[in-house]
Amino acid sequence: MGRPSLAWTDEMLALLGTDKDSVLAERWGTTAKTVNLKRNALGIPAFGHVQWTDEMLASLGKEVDAELARRFGISKASVIAKRQELSIAPAVTSGAVSSPSFSLRAARFEWTPEALALLGSQSDAKVAGLLGLSRLTVYNARVSRGIAPGRSARRVASDVKD
Repeated sequence: MGRPSLAWTDEMLALLGTDKDSVLAERWGTTAKTVNLKRNALGIPAFGHVQWTDEMLASLGKEVDAELARRFGISKASVIAKRQELSIAPAVTSGAVSSPSFSLRAARFEWTPEALALLGSQSDAKVAGLLGLSRLTVYNARVSRGIAPGRSARRVASDVKD
């Protein structure tokens, strides 16, 4: 015959949505499906699910994603995913200094012939430093153009034979 039904306590009900259903189920000796059904029946969102308010939605693209994530207490990835889902462009930083790894900077970067000539001439990290881009941006630009990686100074020195 089937399992006996779970006796839900107020404490258990209060914990619904505070952790993954599978984690709570293991703690209570039941199945994740049982926890999922009870949580859904009570209208409690799943753990990690963001309930987007009008204020949160209105802020997308007006402030930097990382700052919104901090302010809302959610992950930056959640902010980016929601912004992209709604086709909202990321906010442009308004200071003279912007993070080299900021993706908009890379998207706006114009790969001039001089900049392209640097790809593969040195390590991606060195080229990134010269151009004010992230190493990953330089790597992606180099690989997408089929350019071999640059040789590090140490390898070049070891190749020189007297």
